[in-house]
Amino acid sequence: MLKLSQPFKSVLSLVLAALCIFSVLALAGCSKEVTVPDVVGLTQEEAEATITDAGLVMKVLRERYSKTNPKGTVDKMKTEAGEVLESGSEVEVILSQGIGTMVPNVAGMPLSEGQNMVKVMGLNPIIVEEFSDDVEEGVIIGNENPNTQVERGSDCTITVSKGPES
Repeated sequence: MLKLSQPFKSVLSLVLAALCIFSVLALAGCSKEVTVPDVVGLTQEEAEATITDAGLVMKVLRERYSKTNPKGTVDKMKTEAGEVLESGSEVEVILSQGIGTMVPNVAGMPLSEGQNMVKVMGLNPIIVEEFSDDVEEGVIIGNENPNTQVERGSDCTITVSKGPES
């Protein structure tokens, strides 16, 4: 067994203590705080680059239709812009599926009224005629995807009655 002198043990103890203190201070300096940048309206790629440059990680929670932001852009930030986080933290965002609108239910309306309502909602009405024993001629039997969100400018098929088949 190796015998160490007392002065050597004292120096070794001081060196080890200094090394421990240095390690604790170095590790404490690794986690710095950063401010979350505002990325609403940026494309997914631009937002990811901006968030990464800030020392954070972008996480896409889901996609949804937007009232204002085009498809492929950040519509909402679940993590608030301006919030202070530790470097490496996740920033949660919701992407836009495009500028959306609600498809109206136009069943039972006269064709001109239902067609106008679909146009007002920013949709393109496509008219299909069908015979019906139950729905009067010129009245809408139904339409595609009523009461759902779709992208503005989408087609909306409206089925209108031709009356009973003779």
